[in-house]
Amino acid sequence: MAANLIPTEGGSPIVLDKPIMLIGRNQSCDISLQTSSKVSRRHCCIVQCGRKYLMRDLGSMNGVRVNTHRIVEIELQTGDHVAVADIQFTFRVDEPPKDAQRLKQQAPQEQPSQETPAILTIDSHASLPDAQDSLLGSNTFSDDDLPAVSEGDARRKDDSQSRPEFVKT
Repeated sequence: MAANLIPTEGGSPIVLDKPIMLIGRNQSCDISLQTSSKVSRRHCCIVQCGRKYLMRDLGSMNGVRVNTHRIVEIELQTGDHVAVADIQFTFRVDEPPKDAQRLKQQAPQEQPSQETPAILTIDSHASLPDAQDSLLGSNTFSDDDLPAVSEGDARRKDDSQSRPEFVKT
């Protein structure tokens, strides 16, 4: 899905090929409009969000108009007339060919394997390590083993039994 800004006064279409396109008079902008002094250095931007295109005025002096309405932010639709200060464009989105969409929909789905999947069983009576983790040398507790804390109090970690290499001095 490609989107374009087509200059009303003629000229090559401007392809919107990045997720964020900055429009302004400055040469560092993605779309540099240096022919008009009414265009701000950083006038507006067009952001692609999935299949949507959003246009946002970046606080320009002469504003951005979409279909004659001054906007701050708007979702552009195919055929919208966009004016960046006094430079006018038509916004167009080229949809992919319908055949391509139909081919995607008709693509063969992966057939499920006829093999029986392995089932993982968990022994609910297996013993879990309770207080001492021998590898890390730290204590673990269930929520029931922790002392009560009143609301507003903070709990601090007790590093007294931690291994020396994990204690910050």
